[in-house]
This record gives sequence, structure tokens and C-alpha cells, in this order.
Amino acid sequence: MKVGKKLRLLRAERGWSKSGAARAAGIPISSYRNYEREDLKKLAGEVALNLARAYGVTVEYLLNDSKDFPPDPGDRITKEGAAGNLPKVRHGEFLGGTPKEEAVGKTGATAQGGRTTQTRLPGFVVPPQNIPVVGYVAAGETEIAYDDAGLPVGGSIDEPLERLPDVTDEHAYGLTVSGNSMLPGYPRGTKVIVCPSEKVRSGDLVICRLRSTGKVYIKEIAFVGSLPKSALERSEGAYAASGMVVLKSHNMTAHEPMVVPREDILFCHKVVWTKRP
Repeated sequence: MKVGKKLRLLRAERGWSKSGAARAAGIPISSYRNYEREDLKKLAGEVALNLARAYGVTVEYLLNDSKDFPPDPGDRITKEGAAGNLPKVRHGEFLGGTPKEEAVGKTGATAQGGRTTQTRLPGFVVPPQNIPVVGYVAAGETEIAYDDAGLPVGGSIDEPLERLPDVTDEHAYGLTVSGNSMLPGYPRGTKVIVCPSEKVRSGDLVICRLRSTGKVYIKEIAFVGSLPKSALERSEGAYAASGMVVLKSHNMTAHEPMVVPREDILFCHKVVWTKRP
């Protein structure tokens, strides 16, 4: 099978658009379109390596016309197999996130302004599935079921969202905003992608559940406490640990801010992407 057809089938397997595949491989979209042509005979070495990494297959599989689709197990490269003995770091342990271990090296994932860049290790691949939209969220009114680990249970109730290359959280899920608490920025029908393993900071948009009421909210979070402002600037984590948590709606005329003890938050998941209707 020719490489162009393999690329089309591998992309379909992951549910990616051409632009999403190009981003995953670090290749301009205009160039990527050419690589899926039926008459493509060969790929440059660096391009083949980037595409193989993005799709989690060996370079030999891509370039060997005698190999068919789907790839044999020996032609696939898993994230775990490629990571080897690289050091592990834990993500998402702040304010109820789900801990997640991930191998990183000198060119691995790094946190920048609360965001995690995509790891570029040989064989590291973005989880292939699209992201399910599991329910609706408003000011405490939701029918979403969560398990004991704080992860949503059930399949997608709407068309799944395309997984962006930098969304590597295997537990990422989507929601649809149904209330008016976050107007005007997030009107009814806004789609959001939520990553339980992402670190939460003041000012983030989050999905959280309270122990006291059992309700699930979409709010902007802020940490308050007894430490001076200078302490907040030095260490937001220490500041948050010392005080209360504010859950703020953007539509303040209809929804007052909620001030709750940090311990009342059962889980708090960061919203990493939004799409307004």
C-alpha cells in the first residue's frame, strides 16, 4: 500500500482532520495535503519521522509499500514503549486533579503559563480517540454522572469533539454550557473541553463539584486566604492552601459568587478549550 493511502487511513483511525494531523506532526497543512496524494512515491526522512511519531507507527511501516493497513502490532509504537526509563512527573494533583504519570525527557512536556506543551519523544502519540461530549453543565444543574475518581461515566450524547494535538489527557471530556451563569463570554451552547489532569490556577475556568451539595458547576475559580498579596505572587499554591475558594460566575447580576472551603471541593477540572455557538 502506498504511503499516501496509509496516511489517509491512519488519520481516519484517529478521527483527525488534515489540519489536526499536520499540527500533530509539526508540518504545514499545505505540505500535509500533498503527502496524502495517491501518486506520492516517497517522503523526506525528517518528514517521514515526524509523521511516524504522530501516528505511532514505525518509519519502515510508512515507507514500505508491501505493508498494508492496519499496521501489525510490531509496526506500532506505543507511548509507554517509547518512553523507556525516562523520569516521570505527576500532573493534576493540585486542587483535586486526577494524578497522571507521564515520562518526559529534555525535549518533553513543559508547563508554560499553566499549559503543557506536547511531548516530542520518539513514538509519543496523542490519544487517538475524539473527545466525547458527556452532558450539559449550568449553575449547579447537570445530569452528568461521575465515578469515585471524579471522572465522567457514560458515552457521548452529542457529536464528539476533535481532539487537538496538545490535548494529551486520556480522560479529557467535553461539555455543553446550558445556563446563563457565564454570560456574556460563554453563552448557552458553548462547547468546552475539560482536562482532569491539568493544574488549576486562579482565574481558570473550571468544572467543579461540591461535597456539601453534590452539584457540579462551571465557574471561574480564585483562591483567597490570610496570606498577603506578595505571597500569592510568590506561591499561588501556598496561598490557596491557606484559605477559601471563590467560584465566580461571569453573569454577576444573576449569580452571586460562591465562597467555599477548599475541602468542600470534591474535584476541580480545568477547561482548556472553548467553542462558542
